[in-house]
Amino acid sequence: MQSSISYQETAEMEERIEIDIPVRGTFHCADPFIEGRPEGGSDVEGPAIVDLRMNGIYADTMLKMKYSGSVCIEAFWDDNPPDYRDASTEEVVGLFSNDSSIESISVRNRVPGAINFGEPHYTRTTFFGGMITDIPEDFLVIKDKEVKVPNGARFLFLCLRDSYYPDNLGSITLQISYWNLDTDGDSLYDSWEKEGIDFDGDGTIDLDLPALGADWEHKDIFVEADYLAGNRPDTEALEDVKDAFANALVSNPDNMKGINLHVLLDESAPWTETISFAEYYALKNTFFGTEEERLNINTIQAKKMVYRYCLFANKLSINGIDPECPGVAEGYVCDDFILAFGAIYDGVGTREDQAAIFMHELGHTLGLHHGGDVDVNFKPNYLSIMNYAFEFDRWVPTRPLDYSYGKCIDIDESNLDEFKGIGQAKATVWEGPNNTILTDPSGMTIDWEYNGWIDNYSVKMNVNNYTSEGFPSPPGETLRDFNDWENLIYKFRGTPLSAASAFFDDYHIELTTDQIAQMEEEAANIIEVDSPTIQDSNAALSTEIVLGVMAVAAIAIVVAVFFFMRRKKI
Repeated sequence: MQSSISYQETAEMEERIEIDIPVRGTFHCADPFIEGRPEGGSDVEGPAIVDLRMNGIYADTMLKMKYSGSVCIEAFWDDNPPDYRDASTEEVVGLFSNDSSIESISVRNRVPGAINFGEPHYTRTTFFGGMITDIPEDFLVIKDKEVKVPNGARFLFLCLRDSYYPDNLGSITLQISYWNLDTDGDSLYDSWEKEGIDFDGDGTIDLDLPALGADWEHKDIFVEADYLAGNRPDTEALEDVKDAFANALVSNPDNMKGINLHVLLDESAPWTETISFAEYYALKNTFFGTEEERLNINTIQAKKMVYRYCLFANKLSINGIDPECPGVAEGYVCDDFILAFGAIYDGVGTREDQAAIFMHELGHTLGLHHGGDVDVNFKPNYLSIMNYAFEFDRWVPTRPLDYSYGKCIDIDESNLDEFKGIGQAKATVWEGPNNTILTDPSGMTIDWEYNGWIDNYSVKMNVNNYTSEGFPSPPGETLRDFNDWENLIYKFRGTPLSAASAFFDDYHIELTTDQIAQMEEEAANIIEVDSPTIQDSNAALSTEIVLGVMAVAAIAIVVAVFFFMRRKKI
C-alpha cells in the first residue's frame, strides 16, 4: 500500500498478530503419545490457535502469513548434536474452524467444524502406529500468499507439518498480517460502526454500535463504568471529561474536530471498604455489560473488543497494601482502570478532582505516560493532565482539563534560557532553589532560579526534582513536550493487558492522599514569579555603574564648588 495523509487512502490499516507454533506434533494428534515414545522425547504440545473474532478478523478478511525461527527434526535419533535449521524451510499447516475444541486421539477428524479452504493438503500418517492424520480441510501456509478467511470461521489452527515426532526441538514464530477498513482510525472497523458486530457470524448483530453512537467518520472511545454502592461518581465530572475530548483539536474524516467519548455509567455493585485487583476482576466478570447484554455471551464477547472498563470503588489494596491511591490503570494501553475516590481526603473529592483522576487514568489506557511518551514526571514544559504538576488544580488553578498538544520547546536543565521560558504563553510550575515551588503565569520569559532578573546567560536548575513529594529526578536532563492527542493508542485488542489472563502486572502507583495533601500545603505558599517585568541582569548592572559614575561626578562637583567658594571668600 502507498503511504498518504489522506484518510480514505490510509483507511485500510495493516494489523499484525504474532503467535508461537509448537514444534512437537500436529493438531491432528494433540494428545500425549504414551506408547513407543523415543528416548528423550517429550509429549506433543498441540496446535497454536488464533481466535479470529477477538482480533477483529471476519469472513473475507485477507491474511498474509510468514514464519521464522529454527527447528531440529528427529533430534534424538542419533548421537550427534541437534541439527537446527531455518524454520522457514519447513512447512506449516493451517486449518480454519468454527470450533476451538480438539477431539480424542482416536477420532480421525481432530477439529470439529473445519471449514474448506483452497486446495486440499494431505498430511502423512503418524510414525508411531501409522494413525491417519489427514483433515481434507487443512492447507499449506505459503509465505506472503493471501488467504481469504472463509465464511463462518471463528478460529485458525496452525502447526508444523510433521507426522507426530514428539522429539522435535526449536521454535517457530508466525506473523499474520491483515487489513481492515477503519476510515477514522479509532480501531473500530467501518463495518462495525456502520452495521454493528455479528460476533458469532450467524447473521444477527450482537452489538449494535451505530445505535450506541458510533460514527465511522469520527473517532469514538467507549467506556463502561460500574460503581460500588455509595461510590457513584459525579456525572458532571464525567461530562467535563467528555467535553474535553469533544473539544480536542483532533482531525476526523468528517472535517469535525474532537473525539466522541461514550461513557456508560451502568450499575451498582455491593460496597466494600477496600478492593484488591483480584476482587476487581471478579466484579468485572460479574457486572461487565448491562443486565440485558449479559443474557447473550456473544454480545459480551463483542463488547470486550470495543469497551474499556472502569470501576468506581472506595479504596484500593495493592499487594495487600493500602496506599490510599485514588486511581490506577492496568498498565499502558489496556482496557481496565479503577478509581477510588474514597482515598481522597474527604472521601469524595471535588467535581474537578474526579474529572482529573478519570481523565488521567483513561489516558494511561490510551498509552500515555506521566511524561507523555516517557515516565519523566513534573516537566514544566509538558502541560498535560498526565503530569502530576497539572493533574490537580492545586498548583496552577487555571490549568485546563486537557492533554498536551506538544507545542512547548525543549528545555535543557544544564542550559536553561530564561528569555525563552517554555516557549508558550501558558502558566507553568517548577521547583526552585531550596525546594520552593515557583509558578509563572506567562511562560515566555521565566526567572528559573528566582534571583530577581532575567539572565542572558544559561542557567542550571533541576526544575522537576520534587523530593518533598517523593519524586526525585536527576539533574541535567533535557525535558521534552509530547503531543498526547495525536499519539493516543485507541486499540487495546490483542495487547497482553487485554487478555483474560491479564492481571495489573504493569500497574504503576499514582499520587497518594498524603502526597496530594502535601501539594495542597505547598500551594498555599507557592511563589508567583512575575518575570516579564524584571530587568535584564546586564542592564541592571549597567544602570548601577552609570549611577555610580554620576554619584562620583556629583561629589566631585560639590567639592570643587566648596573650594571655589572658600577661595573666593578669602
